[in-house]
Order: sequence, then structure tokens, then C-alpha cells
Amino acid sequence: MKKKILLKITILLGLCVSFSSVAQINNLETNLGGSYYYVDHFETVIDKPVDEVWPHVVEMSKWMPWMAADSESNKISEGDRIHLYGGFYIEVVKIIPKKMIVLANLPNVDRGEQSQGIAMVSVAEANGKTLVSIFMSRIYNWFDSKENPQRATRESSEFSDQRKATFKDNFLVKLKQLAET
Repeated sequence: MKKKILLKITILLGLCVSFSSVAQINNLETNLGGSYYYVDHFETVIDKPVDEVWPHVVEMSKWMPWMAADSESNKISEGDRIHLYGGFYIEVVKIIPKKMIVLANLPNVDRGEQSQGIAMVSVAEANGKTLVSIFMSRIYNWFDSKENPQRATRESSEFSDQRKATFKDNFLVKLKQLAET
């Protein structure tokens, strides 16, 4: 039963990833204010097989510094609760070895905007190479009648460029360098 549920989640996330090669912001279909979904996704191909890449993926703090768990090891574990910044925390929900890491962006309120979400780091091998993908999706609830300034920021090209610079050009480049050396 658990395998079927995980397979359904994997397929759903995979579909979301395939349609979100760039950041997307979509309104909720409700009249309760300016709530919206934010989805983005980044990937890299590493010239090594999954068996050689996976140990680096689970040592997330070596390539994504804010994923440092409160332990001696750089390796994340299911149940780890990690402080990202401000009041934002992420929890490692599930690790499927050599396949994926599922993360939960825990509920938070920042300047009146409520948010929570999911993230996934997945790996897939093809012809001795490994595709590593980071997928993130958050729901931002905004029930104030005023315009949400944080949404305007997320819709800007500067924000999109900053996300790409952080995740694709920084974190995934570091992972690629670790795995290929």
C-alpha cells in the first residue's frame, strides 16, 4: 500500500516537474484573497552513475549549505527538521535510496502571508549519467484586501534570476563538482 501511495506521489510530482521548467505562479481558484501557488524546478546532468552520485545527494549540506542538520554527519535523515532562515523550517519526510528525497516546507507566517509546501530532489540514471532534479512547490495564502508585496517580488524577473542563480548555478553546480571529482 505504501509503495502504491509513493508511486502516485512520484507520478504527480513528475508531472508537475515536467510542466515547470521555469517558475510558475498560479492563482488559487477561490475568492478568499490573493492566494497563489509558486512552483519552480531546476536540474543538472552529472557524468557519473547514480551509485556514485547518490552519496553526495544525501550529504545535502555540502552542496546546499542551509540543509545542515543538527548532527555530526553532513548526511540528512528522515525526520530531520532543518532551519532554513527566519521562521522557515523544512523537514525530511522520506528518503527513497538512489531515487528521491521528499521534503516538507513546514507551515509559516511571514508578513501576513501564510505558506507551506513540498520539495523533492530526485535522481534518475540514463546511459551511465545521472539526472538530478530539484522541484519545489509552495502555497502562499494571502487573505488581506491589500496587494501582497511578496507576491510582486516573486513575480519579478529579478527573483526568478536569483532562484536560478541559487539553485541551478550554485547548489547543483556544487553537487556536480562533488560527484564528478
